[in-house]
Amino acid sequence: MSNNKLLLTVIAVAALLCFQTTEAQAPPVDPVSFNFDGGIAIQTSSDLKDSNGSFSANRWFVSMGVTYAWDYRNSIGLSAGGGITKYDFDEETGFGGGMPWEEIEDTRISLVGRFGFGERGSIILIPSARYNGEKDSKSSDGRTYGLFAAAAWRLSPDLTIGPGIGVFSRIEDGTQVFPILVIDWNISERWNLSTGRGLASSQGPGLRLSYQANERWSLGLAGRYENIEFRLDENGTTPSGVGRDQSIPLVASAVWEPNPTVKLSLFGGLEFGGKLKLKDFSGEFISETKYDPAPIFGGTFELRF
Repeated sequence: MSNNKLLLTVIAVAALLCFQTTEAQAPPVDPVSFNFDGGIAIQTSSDLKDSNGSFSANRWFVSMGVTYAWDYRNSIGLSAGGGITKYDFDEETGFGGGMPWEEIEDTRISLVGRFGFGERGSIILIPSARYNGEKDSKSSDGRTYGLFAAAAWRLSPDLTIGPGIGVFSRIEDGTQVFPILVIDWNISERWNLSTGRGLASSQGPGLRLSYQANERWSLGLAGRYENIEFRLDENGTTPSGVGRDQSIPLVASAVWEPNPTVKLSLFGGLEFGGKLKLKDFSGEFISETKYDPAPIFGGTFELRF
């Protein structure tokens, strides 16, 4: 394991911070706060459409971070995370020689800055460094960098909204740029539409519609675009190649928040538009297959102190 990969692994005990809007509130009593988050997601078996066989995937991820807020509109934080996604291809799979990849390591570290401007505006900046690859791949070959940036305005006590952009390097395909919508809209006393995240979000935030059933329970429906790219090890069927897993998860969730420091949730749904892609070390296309909508379920926890 290289020094760079070891450094990321030691630092990264956890996940990318949630991309959230800044709301007006009283100045913090304690300017320093900590968070510890994590979760698991289980994708059950899904048939490949353009190849024989099927596959399933299990993912876990944990994160920790620290934030310093010198007032309610200005803060800076550090977040680090790590986890593993384990793929299981059945014996009949023809894609990528039958076993294109197995365990994918994911480590990340991010800075998170939120800064107010004017009376109602805020700027959000999240630069990050990531490593995605199999255990025996070179960290330098699986490393990417990126930036989320957004500006939002509090138009009313119930609506904060603004545009944003994500810019990320890719392992073989140059730079990727995509738009982001930052929103926190209290549609009514119980309904809210907001920027949300998935488990170890890979492609920026999605959207979540939630219903506050009572003080402790809320129900929600969330969707996002996932695009996970990773470097393969040197001893596999495609030595030092590049794998990619794309999908659009749509999940329903139940969230229990007994107090401001603890949040637990369960979710379940389907991943639509799934596609697996394989390239060799030089970036030349080898194989691609779509897969059937895949059931997905799991749970998350969030601790704030």
